[in-house]
Amino acid sequence: MKKSIALLMAAIIILAGVFTACTATPNTSQPAGSAVPAPAAGGSAAAAGGSSAAAGASTSYDKIMALVNNPETSLPLGGIQPKHLDDRTSVNKGLPVAYKPANQVKVGWAAASLGTDFFTGMRDAAMSEAKKYGISIDLQSADFSLDTQQQQVDTFITQKKDIILLNPVDMNSSVQMYQKCVAAGIPVLVTAPSDASPDYQIITALVSAASDAGFQCGVYSAQKLYKPGQVLNVAMVISVLSDSNSNSRPCGWIAGYIYQEAQMNGHPYASKYDAILEAYNIWMQFKNTRKYDDSAQGLNLVGLGVGGGTEPAKGQTAATDLLVQNPNINVMYVEMDSMAVGVIAEMRNQGKEPGKDIQVVTCADATKNALDMIKSGDLLATVTNVPMQSATAIVDMIYNLFDGGSQAAQKEYNTFANNLPATSITPCTVVTPENVDQYYDPNSTFAKYDPFKPLSIPEYNQAHAND
Repeated sequence: MKKSIALLMAAIIILAGVFTACTATPNTSQPAGSAVPAPAAGGSAAAAGGSSAAAGASTSYDKIMALVNNPETSLPLGGIQPKHLDDRTSVNKGLPVAYKPANQVKVGWAAASLGTDFFTGMRDAAMSEAKKYGISIDLQSADFSLDTQQQQVDTFITQKKDIILLNPVDMNSSVQMYQKCVAAGIPVLVTAPSDASPDYQIITALVSAASDAGFQCGVYSAQKLYKPGQVLNVAMVISVLSDSNSNSRPCGWIAGYIYQEAQMNGHPYASKYDAILEAYNIWMQFKNTRKYDDSAQGLNLVGLGVGGGTEPAKGQTAATDLLVQNPNINVMYVEMDSMAVGVIAEMRNQGKEPGKDIQVVTCADATKNALDMIKSGDLLATVTNVPMQSATAIVDMIYNLFDGGSQAAQKEYNTFANNLPATSITPCTVVTPENVDQYYDPNSTFAKYDPFKPLSIPEYNQAHAND
């Protein structure tokens, strides 16, 4: 499993290369199984123009980082981190905090929602870990209302909580919440679906590796499904168009797929960032037009369904018209496991057998239900996004910030925590028929996971000094 995590880090962070693609026009006329045009060296002829944010950059890595650092263009690139991070000790985060025995620590937890297995799994794991230390957690759910969450945070400030754990309804719309907490002398830890800006007044945000989750799944999908000379007709189902995960996972999947296809066809990209940049432009066109033909790389994106939520019923609704309008679909990409339940049900309603007529892949969350579907052959792959991993990690951080077992350890940890990355990416790995037994836990709602501890900025930079 440690090897998988190492591969994850390599997939997100490593390599830069020269981008040499050009613009392609969407075309849906080529059916699956037909002849594929000869691809150009280094990848297909996909769109290169991109955003003006990347106009002055000289390499694909530079262009990607320009897009990541621009709020107007960063949405499909969640979790992609630079090779080197700047020191954050000058950012006021309400640190250091005074030593306090763990059984006296009071946490205010403002959750975006408790409406899915992911959120309840996070809640249960955090409460269990807090009980081990004697930490008191006051948990409130905003039910995805930013105004409600603001009121809950204000109440925590009035109650003089020792620390606030925030799962923001919207990361970038919560900046004033962070500022108010720190102004009141209360530090903030975050679990979030999108990256945080380095200047945000938070200790760190634990964020799932959305882009890399998609990339890893895309690589595996190409390994298992791509055949030279044939084109896969792929439909995609996501939850909402405005969410970073809903953009980053499919964009990452496209990047992983075309990256692996290029290697298999003997015209590899100079770096992963070449494929990521090409996929970014493909995704931006595809989500606007809902079709994109990249037959030169064996990939024809035939339709995009948006469920408006993550429940099975939302997945089923999003898949209904896609299946009717595109009878030749070979692959159904589904953003997350919960939606796949509804997608697969609709396939069967329309006489399509998952795993035979249509292959199904997801990019989150490796639930037990999804692992059962892999075992039965209904699902080809999913990717871990285990809520217990971040929940236990963040409670451990709270313990170390205030107690740590001794005043000396507590002081040392505050120094460490004052220079954490604004965004700390939690690791992920693809779960497939080949490794499902390794991750399967019949007594858990989610796959097995390794404990996670964020790296400080000096540790991060040392780990990537030779990238």
